[in-house]
Amino acid sequence: MSASEIDQLLGKLTKQIKLANLIAWGCIEHRWAVTEEEREISEAMIYNAFEEFLLQEGMSVPEAERFCETHLELLIKRVKDALENPL
Repeated sequence: MSASEIDQLLGKLTKQIKLANLIAWGCIEHRWAVTEEEREISEAMIYNAFEEFLLQEGMSVPEAERFCETHLELLIKRVKDALENPL
């Protein structure tokens, strides 16, 4: 494997880690949201990071949007569960 290929793989991994961190942070914010506005902001953060991940995985924009709209609550629940019960 060339240095260029390794750099590409590490770059992709870094992007996915950043998106995972944004999703996790959004879920933490969601858990502690007091007002509806705070809840909506945290959901938007999670939605945007999740959509970006799906786009990087090759989904079209309309597919990613539908997927996020359909599965956002489940994603939030699963991430919150993982944060509350790590390995």
